[in-house]
Amino acid sequence: MPRNRIIYQSEALYAGPAPATGLHYGTFTPGIGGNSNVMNESTSLVKQLQRIQTANYSFNVERTDVNQYGQLAAIDRVILNSPTVSLDFSYLLGNLSNENILGLTIASGSSDSTVSAISGFLNKTSDERNYFIRTTPEGTDAVGLTSSSSGDNGVIGIGNGTITSYSTEGSVGNFPTTTINVEGLNMNFQKGISGNFVPAVNPVNGSPLQNYYQLSQATQNVGVGIGNTISALRPGDITLSLSDSLASGVDVNSMNIQSYTLSLDLGRTPIQRLGNKFAFTREIDFPLTVSLSVEAQVTEMNAGNLATLVADDSATYTPSITIKSPTDSTVTMAKFLLKGAKLDSQEYSTDIGSNKSVTLTFSSQIGGPQDTTNGLFINGQI
Repeated sequence: MPRNRIIYQSEALYAGPAPATGLHYGTFTPGIGGNSNVMNESTSLVKQLQRIQTANYSFNVERTDVNQYGQLAAIDRVILNSPTVSLDFSYLLGNLSNENILGLTIASGSSDSTVSAISGFLNKTSDERNYFIRTTPEGTDAVGLTSSSSGDNGVIGIGNGTITSYSTEGSVGNFPTTTINVEGLNMNFQKGISGNFVPAVNPVNGSPLQNYYQLSQATQNVGVGIGNTISALRPGDITLSLSDSLASGVDVNSMNIQSYTLSLDLGRTPIQRLGNKFAFTREIDFPLTVSLSVEAQVTEMNAGNLATLVADDSATYTPSITIKSPTDSTVTMAKFLLKGAKLDSQEYSTDIGSNKSVTLTFSSQIGGPQDTTNGLFINGQI
């Protein structure tokens, strides 16, 4: 019986291991007569992402017309460049398990990380991976549906995906949320959740890879220790620490912080060469800047002078966002540390009927994998 519709109830999002062209399971056993393949689900290297709120994906094929004298219409429309495949999704922060699965470098626990959050992207150990959107039969929850009752499960795969932006935000009255943007080389549509090939392609000739994968049963929550028991983090457990030695203006110790947005854009340039149908690599464009925007209600003002900042701009700041467990204030669930940051702007706003507000913007450049004084550093529960 055909579906009438698909809603969020029946979908789950997964991310594969790096590299995208590598194996996606731990064991492999040929079936009887070599006609089927059985994979051990417990050793699948494809992991489910948790607390997904939105997921959007698309592909765009660019064609070039081939014209000639004597004929008005093009005699052909040829694909010269590889298609643009995109995926963006957002999720609620409950712990840092999603960040860990996506290849960000996370220090487990409450101690501040000393390794850049994107060190794995910089040294290519965790940069490229495949993504899978599982769709279960209409009227069923994806969570808890066993593989044996897969029915008319379908999977949409995004192959050779690399993250192009990472942002996390929090505000009064809303859950802390993270948004990820991905660009890939290929998209495929398959039936069933096992025995299919990964969506990755060989960048040289564009041929699909014959690597099998299997999607595990979707679960409600994952994480270690306390991370298993928390559905979502709360705005009341967020502490945003700013230096009290800003050049002038707002008193950061007394202002009422309303929201923050921490964002990192990883612009990438596809590198192509003759003989390749696809870009054989998508290299990050440097320098990379990570920014933090903080909006707050103004209370007290500090004395100062912008001219002093212009005369001596040697000071750097280390703003941090710490989110504690809602059930145990001694446990740090997530901490984002921006090292080597500079204050770029203070924007004040006031009008009749509203509280006076200020927006502070900080930025820092990403350093190399060994740089411990610049960039974004993340620690917490995974």
